[in-house]
Amino acid sequence: MRNKKIISILGGNGFIGRYLCDTLLDQGYYLRIISRSSSTRNVFYPSSKLGQYSQINCDILDKEKLIKLLEGSFCVINLVGILEPKGKNSFKAVHVTGVLNIIESAKVNKISKIIHISALGIDKNKKSTYATTKLKAEKKILEFKNSLIIRPSIVCGDEDNFLNFFAKYIRLSPVIPLIGMGKTKFQPILVTDLVEIIVKCINKSFKENKVIEVGGPDTLTFKQILEFLLVELKSKRLLLSISFSMAKKIAFILEKMPFSILTMDQVEMLKTDSVMSKNKAYTNFFSYEASSFYIYAKKQLKAFSKKGGHF
Repeated sequence: MRNKKIISILGGNGFIGRYLCDTLLDQGYYLRIISRSSSTRNVFYPSSKLGQYSQINCDILDKEKLIKLLEGSFCVINLVGILEPKGKNSFKAVHVTGVLNIIESAKVNKISKIIHISALGIDKNKKSTYATTKLKAEKKILEFKNSLIIRPSIVCGDEDNFLNFFAKYIRLSPVIPLIGMGKTKFQPILVTDLVEIIVKCINKSFKENKVIEVGGPDTLTFKQILEFLLVELKSKRLLLSISFSMAKKIAFILEKMPFSILTMDQVEMLKTDSVMSKNKAYTNFFSYEASSFYIYAKKQLKAFSKKGGHF
């Protein structure tokens, strides 16, 4: 891949990563798609040419291997993050130690730019371990000579774990819990819109390292999102308001199950709105119109209707 513009995508086999990789391949970039189980996943990139990308297994906690893999890249995009700790992959290990390894590897290889994907609201939550470790990582990233942090709100798309999860939940349960009375606000962003914004950032020069916040044009409470889903799915369900304190007690029990659907830390994060601030909103830096939640969600939810393909 000599004399070719190489971008290393960490966590590139995830939901956002698959869309980002295909877009970058379509624009002619050469990619190293790096993740813990990259080569074991059968991912198809319709925009790729022969030899345009390589899939490589590497844990970001393995600094020595990471240093070797980033050689020759001009840009590194980090998509790695976890919503709950599992085994050795604690919040501190993945969000902090892993990021420190990325920064050290970038310095050794004289990488021109690091783009780090974080999350909206983490700077306003002091009790969630997810948020505090994410914020600590951001501060380290901003010390790198040329870096950019992108904080998206909830990311939606055909393979997401948000709309799809709640659409399935509605099909199965007569009661839908509203944690914190469903008052938490979100600005859901379509994955392809987020990808377009990330791509715009690759070659855009900023006067100083920036934190850019990304969300869609619609601000909705959690309750409003669920009410929209119920209408689109033509379902009647009881929306049961639950206080944060009660939700934490429920999450404490659910965490003990083999497949937890809610953690105490996630409940803590729901206390913070996931909306853009005026001075950090991406609209201050780009002329780009993101898609409306009501339009893309309506289309996505058709698969869950009685005549759709999901059961």
